[in-house]
Amino acid sequence: MGRGPNSKPVQILYIGRTDPSHEKVWQGLRQDGATVAFARTQAAGLQMIRELQPHLVIINTISSHFSGDRLCRTLRRRLPHTRILAILERGESARLEAQERLFHPFTTRKLRETVRNLLEAVPPHVLRAGDMELDLITRVVGGPQGKAHLTPKQCRLLAIFMEYPNRVISREDLMKEIWETHYLGDTRTLDVHIRWLREKIEEDPARPRLLVTQRGVGYKLIVAVCPEPAAPPAADELAEALDLEPEGT
Repeated sequence: MGRGPNSKPVQILYIGRTDPSHEKVWQGLRQDGATVAFARTQAAGLQMIRELQPHLVIINTISSHFSGDRLCRTLRRRLPHTRILAILERGESARLEAQERLFHPFTTRKLRETVRNLLEAVPPHVLRAGDMELDLITRVVGGPQGKAHLTPKQCRLLAIFMEYPNRVISREDLMKEIWETHYLGDTRTLDVHIRWLREKIEEDPARPRLLVTQRGVGYKLIVAVCPEPAAPPAADELAEALDLEPEGT
């Protein structure tokens, strides 16, 4: 299913009413090494996502007593790198924050293909920038200062900086991405989370050298860039350096 030999086994969580005719799909996924868990209610599903940190969440809104739209938004906040498949009644609003949608009725083959395509598109769950490595599933960051466990918001913050190293990320963009607000009247929450993050990755959080402040703009993660190897000299340049006659003269 597109996972490397050292990857964490695929975790799938299904929230909502199950269909017995789809059991062969789940059996096939388990045979491929995936873990498939089920939660009948939204409350149970939200509890299980904290434990499983799934790669794929399937939400069945049919005959379920919860809002699929609200649940998708919650999942996007808590698991920004997780794929979502929404199963909807035909004619139901498709304005859900999901990567794929299936409208009932659909064939077992269609469900199997959609799930496998989504799993193939699951992004790598480990980010690397310089000497730092962040596991987006376990929320563990490793670096020169050792390993540390991050909260969900700390993990999302660090992931943004690691995806755009050596680039200033504005306070406005961070507030919009993490807290879903454009309001900049009070950014103390952001400042506090930056301070907590520095305590996890900096040798001296009071004098940060990795996650630095760009006054009046935002923050930047400084990552050493390895210089590209120089191109080998041309034959005539090499001959000149060695004081030799170039070939063909």
